[in-house]
Amino acid sequence: MIQLRVHQSELTYEGAFSPPIAALIDAPGGVASAVVSQFGHLDLSISDLSQDQGSLEDRGLSFEIAKFNADVLLRADRLEIRFFSIEDTGDDAAALVQGVWQVLASVSPETTLKSHSLRFEIDCEQMTGSYHSTLEGFCSPHQNLPKGTDTAVVYYLPPDSSEGFLDSNFVLNRSAEVQGGILLAVTLVFDGKTFRPEDGFRAGRKRLEDLLSRLDLELLLKDSQTGM
Repeated sequence: MIQLRVHQSELTYEGAFSPPIAALIDAPGGVASAVVSQFGHLDLSISDLSQDQGSLEDRGLSFEIAKFNADVLLRADRLEIRFFSIEDTGDDAAALVQGVWQVLASVSPETTLKSHSLRFEIDCEQMTGSYHSTLEGFCSPHQNLPKGTDTAVVYYLPPDSSEGFLDSNFVLNRSAEVQGGILLAVTLVFDGKTFRPEDGFRAGRKRLEDLLSRLDLELLLKDSQTGM
């Protein structure tokens, strides 16, 4: 078992919907009012919302929820919630996702969830060995390449309709934050007809744990020996 101690982590939830929510472009004020109504108890006010401009696909609303250490972006075709620490993504985080979807449903009842994904970005340090020795067990550089060549690993995970899984990927690469460390970047995509928005975190964590186990990898929290 290869043990990796977590140095820092982020998690991004993205939900794609169909049809697009025109109100996010045509009547952002109405959406903003619905957001404040939903999250006003968290000290969110109209002044805390930004109306994003630019190309059509970039227009929408964005705001920060300090309680969750998260940024929320609402676009016509998708929503993104970026959590700056995976440790902040427990049951309350699922409630945040559910609350955002309630806002969207109130302004566009016909909109449905097409798919949603979780992107884990975890910078780790190895408990033993080096980047090279750790990755060598997954993929060794070709013998004709220069000595000292390192590699990265990308696994493209196929869809599985019986489980509600869509095309996903699992990456082991160099960390830009930890000297000689490993970046674990995993994007898990789920069918919106199979999983409700609030179920995404539980399903994503369970599938990540299963993939780590299959690869004999164990994640340790930064300040303890307890797994994530």
